Amino acid sequence: MTTQMQNMYANSTVPCSVILVNDTAHNNAVKVAADATHVPVGISTNAARTRPDPDFSQSTQAQQVAAIAGESIGVHCNGSTGVDLVCNATWAIGDFIMADGSGFGITATSTNYYVGWAQTVGVVGALCPVNVMIGYKA
Repeated sequence: MTTQMQNMYANSTVPCSVILVNDTAHNNAVKVAADATHVPVGISTNAARTRPDPDFSQSTQAQQVAAIAGESIGVHCNGSTGVDLVCNATWAIGDFIMADGSGFGITATSTNYYVGWAQTVGVVGALCPVNVMIGYKA
């Protein structure tokens, strides 16, 4: 896995392994993507703030928070490969992936921005690896 990680400012509570967008309320700030109409910045780290180990449990809330408002957060940016993303719809290898209303990954539809493409088949509720390659699906 290759990572292009950047430290950014969490402007709200950010879960692990979700799609992020810029938040203009603070310099270098990000927030969870609420849809795919804004250009994504990347994907939040899968290392939880209270247990910085990527082997966290998706079912334990305390372990799935990457940062709370005001903290620094690691963001996997363009060029990162094999990055864990919470899957919220089935997808095929090579599909472009965009954010749903919770910042989870779903198959990209036209006239939306995508965060990257799927390395494996998407399994709902699982962490599925994607390559971060931000773009727009016409």
